[in-house]
Amino acid sequence: MGGFERPLFLLLLLALPLYAVLSRSGIIGRFVFPLTLSDWNGSAPRWTPPLLRFLSFVSRLFLALAFVMAVVGGAGPVRYRSEALYGSRGNSVIFALDVSPSMAARDMRGESRLEAAKSYIRSFAQKRPGDSCGLVGFGTDAALLVPPTRDLQSFSRRLDSLRIGEFGDGTALGLGLGVAAAHVAARASDRSVVVLLTDGENNAGAINPRSAAAVFRDRDIALYVVGIGSRGEVPVDYVDPSTGTAYSGFLDSGFDESSLRDIAFRSGGQYVSAANAPDLADAFTSIGASIPSSPISWTRTVEEPLEAGFIAAAAVFAALAWAVRRLFMGAIV
Repeated sequence: MGGFERPLFLLLLLALPLYAVLSRSGIIGRFVFPLTLSDWNGSAPRWTPPLLRFLSFVSRLFLALAFVMAVVGGAGPVRYRSEALYGSRGNSVIFALDVSPSMAARDMRGESRLEAAKSYIRSFAQKRPGDSCGLVGFGTDAALLVPPTRDLQSFSRRLDSLRIGEFGDGTALGLGLGVAAAHVAARASDRSVVVLLTDGENNAGAINPRSAAAVFRDRDIALYVVGIGSRGEVPVDYVDPSTGTAYSGFLDSGFDESSLRDIAFRSGGQYVSAANAPDLADAFTSIGASIPSSPISWTRTVEEPLEAGFIAAAAVFAALAWAVRRLFMGAIV
């Protein structure tokens, strides 16, 4: 939805058809400087080849467009959009996402476990604009990639760029949980939540997952542990981001869910098994239903000025008109 701050300025657009009518009727003529050679009292030769007539038309068209753009820009075009405002601070939700090589297994309707998890995380964040979403990636190491934010574009951009093997080929569950807990606990929010998505047991890192789980219970941080993947042989292929080496083959998937259930139990949280894509969808539906969303308190209308773009377009069209007349038609101005 848009409008104009100075709509009366648009009346100047009537000058174009008025000029065309007066010019065709002969009331006004073109502004020219005649520099002709002819016999005394004779007629001057006229040379109007088709190309010259075409270039003349193009230059006039560019000038007309420049005039239209300048008038519209002068009228102050604006775009209006609604912006939701929230009275509460909203929930802080951090996704701790496993990016070890086993997450490249393709048992999610042809998608890898990582790509399926990223898709559902993105959808979850889009449906909860009042909450702040953050991202932790972990493998052998772990790091906070996006602190809890309502900036969905920044969150989605970093989520999309996350790659298999980015943090090594191990699975440091305790370290991933510790990093997530440290950053979500430091924020003032209605509720602090961490969603752990992994397909393996802890085999790296200096923090024991049981010790990390105790922090969640002590600090009243809700933890949801989602075990992704099926059992048995699963096709896997990925490219190591550090070496560029491509790996392809089959993974004998058989991670022990009991360790993940133990982490959820010790934290006072919840464990959800997602052996396939429908299970993963149900897991996110269940998590979303258990976290109260932040209600919109009110909306406001934001006005975005657009006049700079029209003024720039007017300058470009005017420059093109001058270039055609000066460089191709040989005009003085």
